[in-house]
Amino acid sequence: MPTTTTGTAQIVKMLRGNTGARNIRTVFTDFCEVSAIALRNTVDLVGWTAREQEYHRIADSYTAAQLDRFANAFGAIALELDREPRDVLGEVYMQLEISSKHQGQFFTPYPLALLIAQMQLGDVTQLLEERPYLTVGEPAAGAGAMAIAVTQVLAEQGIDYTQRLHITADDISPVAVHMCFIQLSLLGAAAVVNRRNTLTQELFDSWSTPAHVVGGWAERLEEATATKPQPLRGS
Repeated sequence: MPTTTTGTAQIVKMLRGNTGARNIRTVFTDFCEVSAIALRNTVDLVGWTAREQEYHRIADSYTAAQLDRFANAFGAIALELDREPRDVLGEVYMQLEISSKHQGQFFTPYPLALLIAQMQLGDVTQLLEERPYLTVGEPAAGAGAMAIAVTQVLAEQGIDYTQRLHITADDISPVAVHMCFIQLSLLGAAAVVNRRNTLTQELFDSWSTPAHVVGGWAERLEEATATKPQPLRGS
């Protein structure tokens, strides 16, 4: 699946425009956090005040022009995901050259993630003949490439993934959790993105996408005799 970098290059340029007093890693981390909080606080009242305070703590340290760049970058990400659904933020992250090799931080190229998802899922229509929806688990989600790939495998087969798929995605990195949450939210996917240590199962926070909340997925998951999540390799 070929991708173009024109849109992501523009996003990178906008984010780099907010450097100066801050390095690009800090700018990107702040951008992801305020964007994720803005999305989450539209539907989640639990912890709303604390998150809103954190939002303003970060936002107040930027000028009006810099916040405009953040808003424009967010809009550009939404447009890129609509134009060609893929791991847009993963591309931006790698182009910014802020990944940590020492922490084993590598993002799976999206074409590879898509190929893996296609091979693992096969004919999804057959699976959905036996159940109302699929549940998928991703224990090392990164920016969400594998989870996004699963949504697109369903879309390619003419299946409305917003109604027939639920994703549980885990990662230990706060910025990865924010990246994954932002992209799955903008794609309209029902998902819970956990900041979790997969090895110890220690849970730090959970981020439910708007589609999860509005679609009543908490109740659906409790009521249905759903199959266990299918772990997908990749990050």
